[in-house]
Amino acid sequence: MCSSDLKFPGRVMHAHDFRDANEFKGKKLLLIGSSYSAEDIALQCLKYGASKIICTWRTKPMGFKWPKEVEERPLVQRFDGNVATFKDGSTAELDAVMFCTGYLHSYPFLRDDLRQKSKNLFYPAGLYKGIVWTAGGNNKLLYLGAQDQYYTYTMFDSCAMWILKLIEGEISLPSKEVMEADWKKWVARNKALKTADEEIDFQTDYVLDIVRDCGSDYPWDLDVTDIFKSWHHDKDNNILTYRDVSFASKHTGVQSPVHHTNFMYALDDSLETFMHQTKK
Repeated sequence: MCSSDLKFPGRVMHAHDFRDANEFKGKKLLLIGSSYSAEDIALQCLKYGASKIICTWRTKPMGFKWPKEVEERPLVQRFDGNVATFKDGSTAELDAVMFCTGYLHSYPFLRDDLRQKSKNLFYPAGLYKGIVWTAGGNNKLLYLGAQDQYYTYTMFDSCAMWILKLIEGEISLPSKEVMEADWKKWVARNKALKTADEEIDFQTDYVLDIVRDCGSDYPWDLDVTDIFKSWHHDKDNNILTYRDVSFASKHTGVQSPVHHTNFMYALDDSLETFMHQTKK
């Protein structure tokens, strides 16, 4: 695709700058991407009245059961004015284009030999325990949160405890050879992942591995595999209602209350409405 093929006369933006779905009410929107950003923004724009949303994919479609206003097409190839042509030969007239192409972990402030460079993976190469940089830095350079995530802040919290215990001398590092063999084992397993369930199992095992090293200082049971898998399958069953499903607390067993208004109809997200509105 040459640069002239990419010119589009309408609104062009990155998902990073998305703030208000009302901007796209009554408009035809192209989302370039097929992961979480595209999924969430498609739902938001559908909810607030976009007339047409096309999600264009490069590797594989999201595959959800979308309503008629949303569809998935193979990667866009060119623009002729405000008309997009896709890899399958189909075309669509558009009002706006948004890049939902994800993010790269970037550390331009570090020397090249200290800089972790990878795509957004569940286990980047070169990091013992997903934390200690083994290619330089005398084991003093520590990365936290350099992975793609299911557990997110739970993972960050347990990794932070691991780092604290390492700094305090309560965790000892093995030889460089052992550390490299360990991260290579995880990287190989990461490359073999094929489904979301496998990804969830993978990151669960990683988090539990970190927690085991922390011992009694991190006593909480972080294995929420069943909740993650239920959540993901709820999306497959109905992308419009999965946010309305309630889960029980892993630690107390208390069931979370179902919100008074279904997500696709909850247009006012003010604190007052969130806390006090009754279901109609």
